[in-house]
Amino acid sequence: WDQAAANIPEHMRVTRIFEDLQGHESHKSLSQEYFVGLLARHKALLLKSDEDQDPFNVEEFAETIEGLRLSKYEYVGGAAPRRLIPVEANVEVFTANEAPPDQLIPFHHELAQVADPPQYIFFYCDLPSETGGETALIDSTLVYRFVADNFPQFMEKLKLHGARYKRTLPAEDDKESPIGRSFYNAYQVDSKIDLEKKLDKIAGLQYEWQPEGSLTVITEPIPAVRMIEQQHNHAIHQWTFHNSVIAAFLGWQDSRNDRMNAVCFGDNDPMDPKVLDEIAKFMDDNKVSYQWKRGDIFALNNRLVMHSRNAFTGPRRVYAAMFGDTLPSEQVKRDGVGHIVNDFSALTVSDPTTFGMWRLTDPEETVYQAIRAGYRRFDSACDYGNEEATGRGIARAIADGIVKREELYITTKLWNTYHDPLHVPMALDRCLKDLGLDYVDEFLIHFPISMEFVPFEDKYPPEWSNLGGEMVLVKNDINATWKAMEELVYANKTKHIGISNFNCQHIRQILSIARIRPTSLQIECHPHLSQEKLIRFAREAGIRVSAFSCLGGASYISLDMATSQDLLFENAIILEICRIHKKTAAQVMLRWAVQRNTLPINKSSSSARMTENREVFDFYLTKEEMKAIDSLNKNHRYNDPGHFCEGGMRTFCPIYE
Repeated sequence: WDQAAANIPEHMRVTRIFEDLQGHESHKSLSQEYFVGLLARHKALLLKSDEDQDPFNVEEFAETIEGLRLSKYEYVGGAAPRRLIPVEANVEVFTANEAPPDQLIPFHHELAQVADPPQYIFFYCDLPSETGGETALIDSTLVYRFVADNFPQFMEKLKLHGARYKRTLPAEDDKESPIGRSFYNAYQVDSKIDLEKKLDKIAGLQYEWQPEGSLTVITEPIPAVRMIEQQHNHAIHQWTFHNSVIAAFLGWQDSRNDRMNAVCFGDNDPMDPKVLDEIAKFMDDNKVSYQWKRGDIFALNNRLVMHSRNAFTGPRRVYAAMFGDTLPSEQVKRDGVGHIVNDFSALTVSDPTTFGMWRLTDPEETVYQAIRAGYRRFDSACDYGNEEATGRGIARAIADGIVKREELYITTKLWNTYHDPLHVPMALDRCLKDLGLDYVDEFLIHFPISMEFVPFEDKYPPEWSNLGGEMVLVKNDINATWKAMEELVYANKTKHIGISNFNCQHIRQILSIARIRPTSLQIECHPHLSQEKLIRFAREAGIRVSAFSCLGGASYISLDMATSQDLLFENAIILEICRIHKKTAAQVMLRWAVQRNTLPINKSSSSARMTENREVFDFYLTKEEMKAIDSLNKNHRYNDPGHFCEGGMRTFCPIYE
């Protein structure tokens, strides 16, 4: 961990609220990078001082969050009245929602009714209430799945149109109302003229001045369901019920507002109150409530967690702070050869699910159906022997208007017989011809194995042997091969270049000479072969990792490279996790791969299974579940040239040792 947070208290206890509310882990410090990683993985944290230390005071709370170096967030558009709390640290700390204590504050993402809500929310307890007053939390992905499973039409309409919120704001703060913040404070203006100028800039927003001086605002359509893809190179890829719909429906009631008119779909159609009541009931039945103690700190990932406040008796002081994203890190990051790495953009993808083209019986129809099912990333290779059919399926999907070429991400690979720099461009030209494409998105060196050239016109794909049926290894400078790959980027025949089946030392060799760094590493990876160190090594160099054979040995049984004993679909640990989440074994293993920051490559000839294998964004695995699957690792490869080349081609060719 870096030392950017030198003013953070020396010791603290961290509890994962959703996963282990009764336990905690001790930490000496929490750097920005480590802390946002915790919130990306676990969503909500409880921070307490160490057992032999006094509870945190408000100044220590402010210093702690200041040390995390998060960007300031301007509190504009909120409904609740708040007061600033003076602190020495350069952060804004204010009272949490000061709604009357006998009123429940319903579940919501903070400021989800505005276009750009805060990313991180912190709460600090200065004085717990006598009874009640818990800050209850719920996993937003859990709510999304409930709504999608039980009210699919409601969910589809919410996805398509979003939500609009209607609220009438007073000219002065109304402390008797949970939504009594004045329009001056809500929009951070000093005059009605300035307010109108600000509101007029928001496309789609409507407002009307009322005779008594209040202001009615109907927001523009706001996205109400969000896919949270990644945060700081940590894979999230979860759908969230990211809105204030239930909060508005239940809580936006006072002398100026009728909660029954507080929210509608973005196309102005009304929302069914019976559906909203059912969602609210589910939230209440599945919430996690924690009774505050003095000095406690909640840290919430506002993109993933909804919060509420229970009614209470007696005095209660809970303060809050909210932030946008992190400030730029000053930490210098280097790859495995000591080069400074500034570009980590390759680690960010909108959809990690990738469809593989290896060993398909009807590749044209399969790729067409996969595109219909929503896949946009496709993994091909000259060696698969089906790129012409693959290209026809892609062309059909484009011609039918299902997808545009620029929406697809097509990967193909350089085969072992074409490593000579003279043959590299010829190999890609043949792939492009067969695929019917002007360019591919990614071109990978398939194996770090250089073999005797086989002329295209004599045998294609050449597979593992020459015209005489022999596997012949040849001398070759893989660095020269890489330089020839770089020329293909300059020629606009591929957007990116990468590597496959390379180990750490192979990667070091490429990084040492690369003008264009590899964006991708493709490796065999599944619970029997977790490759944790290799994945970390690649990602620290800014190289994303794709995982083939991500479901284990099933595809290798017919090749006599695996047995029924290798099947992970029947593993007791995986089946128990399936039971908990009501998911298939394939979905659990794909989710495991996604949460390890890899892009899992899967395939199926069944349209139903294609869709099913993409339904991995409505749940997540806990730390304990991830560890349980990690424990299945036995460093066992199914696709290992060190074994199959000797058995099938009489050539000993290890590459991983």
